[in-house]
Amino acid sequence: MADIWRGTLAPRRVWNLSEHLPEDAALAASLAGGPEHRGWTLQTYLLAHLLNSVRFADANNVRVNGGKLKSDPKPVQTPQLKTERPALNLSRHPLAQPLPDKYIRG
Repeated sequence: MADIWRGTLAPRRVWNLSEHLPEDAALAASLAGGPEHRGWTLQTYLLAHLLNSVRFADANNVRVNGGKLKSDPKPVQTPQLKTERPALNLSRHPLAQPLPDKYIRG
């Protein structure tokens, strides 16, 4: 991302592009909470919760019908999501430049 700013791409456009990166992109993962979120898209979270629901429903059906389980089902562990996204701060980047006045709203 260091080579993006060449004077023709508005900062708002850069922000818009960074907000709409794929969910498994490195920037999206770091904003979600860290590298353990890499590859955890909305679909994989939903699939993990669906798998957990099926496991517990199956265990419940066994118990209701008088069966005994060797052990309780273990849920699929998912990384915890941050409740709010931090602001993207690139001001300390070595190639950072101040915004031109035409991009600053008054």
